[in-house]
Amino acid sequence: FFFPRPASRPSRAMGFPLADVLTSDDLIEEFACKICTELVEYTKCSYTKCGHVFCSSCLGKWMARAGTSWDEAREDAAMNGTNPVVGTRCPTCNTGIERNTVSDLKLASPLAWRLLGRVKVRCPTHTRTHCGWQGDFSEVDAHLTDSKSHTGNGSREKAPRTEGTDACADDQNETDATTNAEALKEQGNAKFSAKAFKEAIQLYSKAISVAEQSVANAGADRTHIASYYSNRAAAWLHVGAHKECVEDCRKALVMDELHVKAHLRLVKALCESSDVSGASYAAAVALKKVPLNREIAQVATTVEMLAAYLAEGEKQLDENDPVGALETFTHANDAVPCAVATLGIAKSEILLGQCDRASRTTLQVIKRDSGNSSAYTTRGHALCLADDFDQGLKHLKEALRLDPDHRDAQRIFRKMKKTFASLGKAREAVKVRDFAQAETAYTDAISISEAPEKSPLFAVTLGERGNVFLRVKKFDDAISDCERAIDAREDHKYAYYVLANALLSLGKPEEAASRLKIIHEIDPGDETTRRHYEKALFEVRKAKRPRYYEVLGVSSVASVPEIKQAYKQRCMQWHPDRLALASDEEKAVAEENFKSLGEALEIMEDPMKRKLYDEGYDKGAIVERAEAARRAAHRGGHGCGSGGGGCC
Repeated sequence: FFFPRPASRPSRAMGFPLADVLTSDDLIEEFACKICTELVEYTKCSYTKCGHVFCSSCLGKWMARAGTSWDEAREDAAMNGTNPVVGTRCPTCNTGIERNTVSDLKLASPLAWRLLGRVKVRCPTHTRTHCGWQGDFSEVDAHLTDSKSHTGNGSREKAPRTEGTDACADDQNETDATTNAEALKEQGNAKFSAKAFKEAIQLYSKAISVAEQSVANAGADRTHIASYYSNRAAAWLHVGAHKECVEDCRKALVMDELHVKAHLRLVKALCESSDVSGASYAAAVALKKVPLNREIAQVATTVEMLAAYLAEGEKQLDENDPVGALETFTHANDAVPCAVATLGIAKSEILLGQCDRASRTTLQVIKRDSGNSSAYTTRGHALCLADDFDQGLKHLKEALRLDPDHRDAQRIFRKMKKTFASLGKAREAVKVRDFAQAETAYTDAISISEAPEKSPLFAVTLGERGNVFLRVKKFDDAISDCERAIDAREDHKYAYYVLANALLSLGKPEEAASRLKIIHEIDPGDETTRRHYEKALFEVRKAKRPRYYEVLGVSSVASVPEIKQAYKQRCMQWHPDRLALASDEEKAVAEENFKSLGEALEIMEDPMKRKLYDEGYDKGAIVERAEAARRAAHRGGHGCGSGGGGCC
């Protein structure tokens, strides 16, 4: 991330000052953060597995920088006679802690959190504003943003009055308002440091209101208020409110055009909100106003680099170079994380057929900015290409609701709507066996969608059209479509099934079995795949078995007497004794044919074995099944005999 981080001045401890706590020390001891030695932040307090409470920001920084090496852990364990603890340790009891064992106090111990909220405190700005408010710790934020409560009538500590105070009343009021605004800003800074950004925004807003009212009443200079707006802009930026951040930065720059942090935050907010041209202009203005500032010069260079990356990425997308575009947009996002670069990454992933990844990528943008119509457009396109038209079209409609003139949303919505209609028409045609209409509709869907060849929609459509070709016995076309579908999605099971059936229909069982073996190994537990694979293996064995009807020279409907008669005639032809004067090669052929005749007769004269042979089983399977039937019959007969003997 090339944006420089503005140098921050030292701030007070993260927690609430113990000096402003009115409850007795014994009661609040358990709620004192051992890192900042103050009362833990009420809205941002963490609870460890060892039962100690810390400010969330304090503990986060502690865990980021603290840690024990193996050598230190072994040395410490040897001295204390304990087991070695590696990593971060609890600042209170030295117990090893991990991030997944730290939770929010409100969730981990609701009772303790309520007790913390009832600790009695006074206004943390009382030393500067003389505010006399006292109340529960949980009410501090509400008090600071309430004009009637904070420094209001009846709650303010009265300063001793001297002669001439009436004449100085206006000056005193102005001074009090300025002091109050500064105090509120400091409280906002404390919340910002504790990463309580929403609370910080409330306090900054109150400080701005007080300061603006004071300046309006006195007609004084407003330059000092620029820092209030700039600080609130930083908080807006952290909660993803880029529009509000831009507005505050511009207000700050109207008051103080040399305010460096406001310039930096304005450029960053514009970049993150995808207004790169606006960011470039803002960076140029900043460079002109503060030409010698090193941070602004660096930001201007970064924005220029971002613009170049984005332009190159768009060019690569237009040239259908998704690999290069993905790399370029990734570089852009590394330079300055922004929605336009993230959406460029998603568009590149769509062209590469990685629709699921594109859907997840765009969802991140939508979560940060629910009003980004381009994000809804890109995600809707990705969902449709993943064959999820229900959600995809909903996203595209939402994009058009947010921006009715969005050209990409209009174009993609029309295209995906027509594609969905064509697919529905094709599937209905298949149901009524109108395969000619189905083929035309599937072809139209492929043409209209312009789906990338690696996308799930392209694979699904080709697989279903391949099944239509199979049903009309266009086996070569079916194989071609299924091969392309599998190339798009290597785990597309339906395409494998259609491909295998087409190969079987062409008399290629071994090739069908080898293709099904691939998908079976990918998902061995799938029952449908197992059945298709076993069917292909069965056809392989069936193709390799002897053709007994041809060996005997009879038809498949010949009777047993006809088979026996044919067997005798064939035996006369191939009996070894009749070929005593033949060559060794001729004798070998005769012996093999004579042996086949015996096997054929054995199978054909037994009704059950012949039935199994007609069903496609080979000799090994026939013998195995016949033996199993014999054993089953024997067990049944033995049981009846025993039963009969018992009854006699």
